[in-house]
Amino acid sequence: MNKEPHKFGTFLGVYTPSILTILGLIMYLRFGWVVGNVGLIKTIVIVLMASSITFITGLSASAIATNIKVGVGGEYYMISRSLGLEAGGAIGIPLYLCRTLSVTFYCYGLSEAILVLWPESQGILPSYALQSLTIIFIVLVTTLSGKSAKLVLKSQIPIMIIVGASILALIIGVLSQDLHAPITKPTYQTAP
Repeated sequence: MNKEPHKFGTFLGVYTPSILTILGLIMYLRFGWVVGNVGLIKTIVIVLMASSITFITGLSASAIATNIKVGVGGEYYMISRSLGLEAGGAIGIPLYLCRTLSVTFYCYGLSEAILVLWPESQGILPSYALQSLTIIFIVLVTTLSGKSAKLVLKSQIPIMIIVGASILALIIGVLSQDLHAPITKPTYQTAP
């Protein structure tokens, strides 16, 4: 008896991970730093350049995906079938490393965001708290993904709700206070 492969659907399998990637670590922990260092105008230029690259890549992937039936492997499958196994392997290996290292990147960012709220000034936190919390999150994500991919995707829904609530709180906070002029000139500050 052939068993149909389980599909996650557009919302759970595509939309939720994409939105969390877009509105995730870079926007919350690094975007303000970029604006503060290079100014608003250059930040807008950086975002427009990055968005144009993403848009062109999305159009290219759409053009390839409409010509073939996409199998298991997603973008690697499309590239290897369109450009050949050599190009697919040359792109697939860095893609695998990127996805693998992104888990550590996002766990580290989550740990950093949580530890900002911790009462560090009272001397409660040990110096290795950031690394320890990151390791705990990596083990947790690895355990969840080893159990079930669907469980990992479902665990992203509450995170997306929290991100949406924080964006709503940000909008309410901006609209309820006096607006200040943004920094337009770069300051190029480095951490002490």
